[in-house]
Amino acid sequence: MIEFDAFYFDGRSSARRPVRVRGGPGVLYVVGEGVRLEYPLSQVRVDAPMEVPQRRIALPGGGQLQTSDHAALAALFPGEHALEQSVHAFERRWIRVLAVLALLGAALWWGASDGLPLAAKLLAGWVPQRAEAAMGKGALDAVDRSWCGPTELGAERQGALRADFERAARELPGGISARLALRRCAKIGPNAFALPGGTVVVTDALARLAQNDEQLISVLAHELGHVHGRHSLRLALQSAGAAALVAALLGDAVSLAGIAVALPAALIQAGYSRDLEREADDYALARLAALGIPGERFAEMLALLEHERGGKRAAATSALDYLSTHPASAERIRRIRSGP
Repeated sequence: MIEFDAFYFDGRSSARRPVRVRGGPGVLYVVGEGVRLEYPLSQVRVDAPMEVPQRRIALPGGGQLQTSDHAALAALFPGEHALEQSVHAFERRWIRVLAVLALLGAALWWGASDGLPLAAKLLAGWVPQRAEAAMGKGALDAVDRSWCGPTELGAERQGALRADFERAARELPGGISARLALRRCAKIGPNAFALPGGTVVVTDALARLAQNDEQLISVLAHELGHVHGRHSLRLALQSAGAAALVAALLGDAVSLAGIAVALPAALIQAGYSRDLEREADDYALARLAALGIPGERFAEMLALLEHERGGKRAAATSALDYLSTHPASAERIRRIRSGP
């Protein structure tokens, strides 16, 4: 039996009378001077708990009780207004609300900035080389449909470029298989980018911009760094989001093919993160050192690209260039000149 004190209002006048309320199995008893009432508990309604000293109990027929014994009401009506109680208690603890919002924001930020890149890096190792090569072919087809056409370089120049590429890619660690794809890409301008599976695209404009073979080899070495780190595959998985990561884990060839179609836009429009660029730079410097080529050649090439970009900006052209997909800065050039 649960008992507590309350005031009784009959619903017909403003008079209030002190009463003793007893709650038994399924029945509510109200006893006081001139008052002796009995109600089925199922027909009694209690107000939701709020920041008020008195709570109201609505009785059949229009009467009501008011009491400040919140503990007794919680025991008499267990589970009643549980949701409202939880929400109200949470609202009263506004610091907790702010903490939850802050944690949610931090989780979303971490997922976008670190979570997806980390997951893409881990799962890239699960993608079979055959599937990655198929992705690269699909990505190259998408490049040819949207931005590029057959190279217009002469046969002698093409042969020299392929020789430079073979020199840069010879005896690469990890059993890397790399291929050079020369393309005329007026919409992209001086550019080079690696696709999944080891294909490195070099535009005619970039080949013409280089003042010597060593400068061009330095760019090729940088792109081979992206190949070695499987950066384009990681970027593809990261850009496509969580669903793509699951598809990669399950080896879904259809989903991976769809990712490949979207990869060129991600490479051209978004580019690599600063960490991946730094990793490819370090790889390029190590490779150039192995070939006996000074790292200064890479810095010179980036300076040429920077100068070319400034001229394009002055001419108000819309062509994308190497620096829009591989952001350069004075700090990056200084780092290349000083070594990794």
